[in-house]
Amino acid sequence: MKKISGLLFAAVVSLAANGAIAQEYVIKFSHVVAPGTPKGKAADLFAKMVNERMKGRVKVEVFPNSQLYNDNKVMEAMRLSDSKTTGIMAAPSLSKFVKFSRTIQAFDIPYLFNDIDDVHKLVDSPIMDKMTKPLERKGLKAISLWDNGMKVFSIRGDKPLKKVPDDFKGRKFRIQSSEVHAAMIKALGGIPQKLPFKEVYQALSQGVVDGQENAWSNVYSKKFYEVQDYITVSNHSYLGYMVVVSAEFWNNLPDDIRKELTAIMAEATAANRRFAAEADSGDRARIEAAGKAKVVELTPEELAQWRKAVAGVEGQFSKQIGTALLADIHKLLGH
Repeated sequence: MKKISGLLFAAVVSLAANGAIAQEYVIKFSHVVAPGTPKGKAADLFAKMVNERMKGRVKVEVFPNSQLYNDNKVMEAMRLSDSKTTGIMAAPSLSKFVKFSRTIQAFDIPYLFNDIDDVHKLVDSPIMDKMTKPLERKGLKAISLWDNGMKVFSIRGDKPLKKVPDDFKGRKFRIQSSEVHAAMIKALGGIPQKLPFKEVYQALSQGVVDGQENAWSNVYSKKFYEVQDYITVSNHSYLGYMVVVSAEFWNNLPDDIRKELTAIMAEATAANRRFAAEADSGDRARIEAAGKAKVVELTPEELAQWRKAVAGVEGQFSKQIGTALLADIHKLLGH
């Protein structure tokens, strides 16, 4: 029996040395939002498809609600990781990538996109590859871009945000860590306040900030509407997420595994767009049904006033983003 066990052990060692026993790779997918959001649902779907189709070869574990990292720490963890068998994946909001590639700021420009279809035109074009290429030098590999949706403004007080700059004057608004967002709030007449996403509800409820800007799914899932009086359907900019993975881990994967993961990610991305579209109308309806925050629309005249107020923001950042790149984007979008 001992002789047989020894032979089996030797055989296993020999097979492992010759690569006959497949290596199982682990991907830890960290994100900061609730599982029921478009990003959360897409992450869970990606994990489900990988774990079913690539069982024994690749395993994906999802950590929502900042359970593993917040968006800033996860990118540092990715960049410092040297593991070739365990990779970190995340989908931070686009503004988080500006410090690695200034071109990403284009997504923050107010009213650059007329709607979500404009966003998809850019994301699905070769221009996107130019915008994400610099990330690879920083240890991050961009593999997709996921929607949340077009953003709306909310406010606590006795009147909605409609007339600019009057309705913004003296009011503090939580923004992501984006200089473009800060410039936009100032152009509208308000005071920008950068805060981590997980602190927004408390800041709104305690009056640390008066309002915020976000996609409908986040306003609903994080219950911001409970501590706000009005939501203005401004659709002023896009909230999206770059799906990235540690570059060293990704580049070390066998070609066939990387190819299959890429194909599954494409399926998850298509599903994410459906989830975001559903949330855009569904979560808005749920917020309206709750009867706590009143949803208000802008008239064409008011919308024109908003557009005029923020028209100079693009010019402030055109050199950082790249004037030629912005020209290509405008040409692509037809405006």
